[in-house]
Amino acid sequence: MTVSKSVNYRSSSVRIIEPYPLTRTLLVKPRDSGKKLVDYLVERFSFIPAEEWLRRIENKWIWFDDAHVKPDARLASNQLIYHHSPAVREPAVPDEVRILQEADEWLVAYKPAPMPMHQGGRYYKNTLTYILGSKGYAGLSIVHRLDSVTSGLVLFAKNRETAQQFQHQFSQNRVAKWYFALVLGSLKERVVITVPIRRKKGFIFECTDTAADGKPAETIIEPLWTDGRKSLVKCTPVTGRTHQIRLHLREAGLPVLNDPIYGPNGDSSGKSLQNHSIYLQSSGLRIEGNGINVNISPPEDWLG
Repeated sequence: MTVSKSVNYRSSSVRIIEPYPLTRTLLVKPRDSGKKLVDYLVERFSFIPAEEWLRRIENKWIWFDDAHVKPDARLASNQLIYHHSPAVREPAVPDEVRILQEADEWLVAYKPAPMPMHQGGRYYKNTLTYILGSKGYAGLSIVHRLDSVTSGLVLFAKNRETAQQFQHQFSQNRVAKWYFALVLGSLKERVVITVPIRRKKGFIFECTDTAADGKPAETIIEPLWTDGRKSLVKCTPVTGRTHQIRLHLREAGLPVLNDPIYGPNGDSSGKSLQNHSIYLQSSGLRIEGNGINVNISPPEDWLG
């Protein structure tokens, strides 16, 4: 099944969750060993100031396996941190999750934006995996991910064997996928960006000149429309690095118009909230051996 290009998946309603208690578990990675607890929390959740973390520690809402903690407690690799919130208030998200194509072993869903793929940060129930679970699709395996601010097609496997098969196909470049983006600048001919990508800080990434300092990355960018100031482009990622398309568009001098991190007025400090949809959509997915062939058009108001 191919979704008609006339379909427009712009959100028309929102999903609001009543406040609820929740205790999260954080696993300290080796690279964070030795850091002070409060420094680690501020770095990982940069949208929450240190003063608020100190208040939560004082209220005994944060603890280790064996005891409540102090702000300057040093972390150890693979240590568990428990973080309790008595009344979680999740940001609202578009109420537009849809199943676009489904078989016995997999499904393709439409993810609106902003919406995270899974639990993390400020989100738990307003996530794609939680919402799909509430629709009867529990235990799905995520095959590939989209940023919270990116909308579009997402592939899930219904069992571990199918997930491994898809992951192998992705690693062997046997999957055709593409994105549409609305960018600042005029693009008139196809360009290929092959600049390595590395982690800069927290969830922020950056391009780097040396391959030894980053992971290889390649994106094909093709023009679809331009008015001389902005352009609609098709992006085909050859590799699958975090934030790859957003970074490579900026590297090409074509930043996504409203990207809060990598856009024309982006703030790469990690302190800006990514709380709105950007002009980037996962728009096509094809895996011939599995009968997967789905494509959607960009929202009509992009060119309005």
